[in-house]
Amino acid sequence: MSDRYRTICRLVACSLTLFLAACTVPVRDPSPPATPETEAAQAIVAAAPAAPASEPANDTVGANTDDTAAATAITTPTLWQSIVERHAFVDCNDPAPAVRRWQRIFTQSPTRHAEALANAAPWISYVADELGRRGLPSEYVWLPFVESRYQAFRARGNRPAGAWQLMPATARWRGLKIADDYDGRLDFVAATRAALDLLDYLGNVFDHDWALVTMAYNAGEYRIKGALERARKTGKSMQAEHLAVSPITHEHLVKLRSLACVVARPDAVSLTLPAFDHSQQLARVSVPHAMNVSQLAALAGVTTAQWLQWNPAWRRGYVDGGAEILLPRALIDDSAAAIAMATPTPIERNAVTPHSDRNRVHVVRSGESAWQIARRHRILLAALLKKNGLTTKSILRPGQKLRLP
Repeated sequence: MSDRYRTICRLVACSLTLFLAACTVPVRDPSPPATPETEAAQAIVAAAPAAPASEPANDTVGANTDDTAAATAITTPTLWQSIVERHAFVDCNDPAPAVRRWQRIFTQSPTRHAEALANAAPWISYVADELGRRGLPSEYVWLPFVESRYQAFRARGNRPAGAWQLMPATARWRGLKIADDYDGRLDFVAATRAALDLLDYLGNVFDHDWALVTMAYNAGEYRIKGALERARKTGKSMQAEHLAVSPITHEHLVKLRSLACVVARPDAVSLTLPAFDHSQQLARVSVPHAMNVSQLAALAGVTTAQWLQWNPAWRRGYVDGGAEILLPRALIDDSAAAIAMATPTPIERNAVTPHSDRNRVHVVRSGESAWQIARRHRILLAALLKKNGLTTKSILRPGQKLRLP
């Protein structure tokens, strides 16, 4: 065999080998090469529990709270997203400069603001549920945050108190009791009910213009009505942002909008929203008969100091029969049964409504109107009229005595 022939055979054999090898090469994966970051991300996705097809992935209903990691992953966005999804009057797509300014103020320290949200979350969750039940805007979860950061501030005299910062006259008008032994403004269940009743009432008064309602909550119904009437007569804008009212009232509305947008757009302010475990949500428990606070705390398995953080209204160490208290859901099952079976506590009731509260009277002067009297005493006109069986058309006489609510 000639050298020329052997060379041709070798070339043919090599070509055939290359052709067969090409036929057996597997198809390349189009994804980029794995890195530590992508491997970690893939591990998280693989470990995350799949959501049922009919429910959103962040729904906590029926979640297994025994699996702490899974519960945290599921519940982290649930509270905050459910609030944002029910926004009714705050638009966070293009907030006003004043709103953006207060967003920056609230989140100067994102860590501290996240801590404040985490501390308030059990109460925020309770209010969110109550707002949803009544069909009121979810933005009002931020009203107690603006007013008090959800702190149950006490007060003396004619000053606001509680997380909702209700004035004494407003509180009484909405059915709250204020006495030596108990201040309904500090009772979060009762005060929330009263505050939402007020928002509902103001919503009807202002044709569900929730910006006006928010301003009326701060400044009073009749101040906002007066500002609207002046704007109408002078041909000026009747929009909430343009009304001639106190800068404090305008800022109050701006703060609420800012807080709503901070949670709606946390990335814009470098905020990581805190996780919220559904078991820490506060729920109502009925107390069938009068019981000592220390006994109720023991039945819940917590210290009296911890119990009073949830229920600060009971000043004299006992709770009236028929009252509702708040406990975290994690404690509800055992506590509710124990409270229902507990024996009544013998209690002495020496506390009475202060004399000054029972006998507050105003003597009408010449030329005074009911509106002027209500404004002077910082009470609601409707409450004053109701207390004295009057209407807006009633004529007041000099020397007439009006009972103050």
